[in-house]
Amino acid sequence: MAPSRSAFVLCIVALVGVAAVPGGAIAQQERVTLTVSVVDQDGDPVSDVPISATWDDGDGGPVNETTRANGQALVDVPAGANVTIRVHGDEYVRNRPFRVTDASARSVEVPVSEIATAAVTVVDGGGDPVSNARVLLYRDGEFVTDQRTGSDGTVTTPSVEAGEYRLTVGKEGYYWNRTRIQVTGETQARSAIEQGSALLTVTVADDHFEDPRAVQNATVRVPSVGTVQTLSNGQATIRLPVNDRYDLTVTKDGYETAEQRLRFGESDASAEVSIQRTPALELTPDNRRVVVGETVRLRVTDEYGSPVPNATVSRDGEEVGTTDASGAVAAPVSSVGNVTFTVEEGDRSATATVEGVEAADADTETETPSPTETATETPATTPTETTGGDGPGFTAAAVLIALTLFTAFALRRR
Repeated sequence: MAPSRSAFVLCIVALVGVAAVPGGAIAQQERVTLTVSVVDQDGDPVSDVPISATWDDGDGGPVNETTRANGQALVDVPAGANVTIRVHGDEYVRNRPFRVTDASARSVEVPVSEIATAAVTVVDGGGDPVSNARVLLYRDGEFVTDQRTGSDGTVTTPSVEAGEYRLTVGKEGYYWNRTRIQVTGETQARSAIEQGSALLTVTVADDHFEDPRAVQNATVRVPSVGTVQTLSNGQATIRLPVNDRYDLTVTKDGYETAEQRLRFGESDASAEVSIQRTPALELTPDNRRVVVGETVRLRVTDEYGSPVPNATVSRDGEEVGTTDASGAVAAPVSSVGNVTFTVEEGDRSATATVEGVEAADADTETETPSPTETATETPATTPTETTGGDGPGFTAAAVLIALTLFTAFALRRR
């Protein structure tokens, strides 16, 4: 019985083991050991440095270890994982975590540097501290930190690797100042920045048209800076403080308001803003006075004067017709006095009023006044003497005088 019982127990253990691992595979994910060597800026091993390892974007781990006298620590991680190694401690630091891609059983070297900080003071052209100024550090082209100065114009960086950095300092309305500083221990640095401005040219155009048309007399407003009006070419120029973001607002009567956010640098720049007319309808009758019983032709146009087809026109709430392809409709005038027509399309509407007048009575005789007789006096005829000479008005005396003058003239010529 004893051998049978032992065999039974072994079978149970084997079955439990197989059930716990589907397909007979190992239940635990395969793990590999990374040999992490921490070295300083001279390549020498650094002992007693706390490190941690995470993977799966931080969801896995952490595994915490401390380097031994030879500067090494053994870290077990899942095979093939992308591992992030961070350095902790009070003496050494890395600006960025160390990355291991596709982990396998191998050695990796993690460089560290001695901890250093920089206290940066920012002043303006007059030497006064500038609050809320941006202070950025870069090392070997990689971003390290971005902070803002306090009310005293100073900011202290977090712990960073000792070494050379590019220091970039600026503020909205100021030019950037870029310098290089050596950060070791507790470094004190000072940076001066100057205020400045540049020109922004804004072009406003109506893009309803295939070739956008310049919009004159549009108002361009920049909050906290000012407003300007566009000229006939649709342009307006305004001077803005450098290195800031601005919200431009463009308005004009009859147009929808347009807004645009602009990032403005240190040199003159331009911006283009498109606007369009506010959607509207206009209802125009061909005649303002119409005989009752006749029709009036009404034309419907949009905000650009283009015809609006398929628009419903009504009179006193009663539909009278729909506009054709040319935007026109003929509507009857049924009463004397003002008759109001309305057109609606979507959320747009317009009205027009015509006057209904009575037709003239064709059977009514119109008396024509009799001509008034006017007595005309005929002036008396003045008798005219006529002689028997060669023509009227020549008398003997006149002939005699003419002969005398001719004779005198002839003698003078001799």
